[in-house]
Amino acid sequence: MRRLSLSKLFICLGIFVCFSILNEVQAQKFPKPPTKPIVKGQIINKESRPIPGATIIVEGTTTGTVSDINGFFQLDLTQFTEKQVTLVFGFVGTARKEMEVILKDLPKSYGQIKLKDAAF
Repeated sequence: MRRLSLSKLFICLGIFVCFSILNEVQAQKFPKPPTKPIVKGQIINKESRPIPGATIIVEGTTTGTVSDINGFFQLDLTQFTEKQVTLVFGFVGTARKEMEVILKDLPKSYGQIKLKDAAF
């Protein structure tokens, strides 16, 4: 009888140790992987139609991109160390639009960005 209760004690102790180890592993905080400062969105006109070929440029630089056939764009701002940059959106026949982007808030999608007709 003593032998049986001793083996039960070792089994219970083993189970306790296993759960303790699993609990420690799950409780560890793993840091979030670094993210890239990427800006995304879609350029549309006043009728909410996509504008393919619209330009998106970081003001004062030559860094930029062009919207695709559906008006979508994605711009990687990894090279910038400032707290914020200004994006300039444009297309032939539309008014220029500027938007301040805070780099620490990225990655972020700005949804649809509407360009108004230019006043001639």
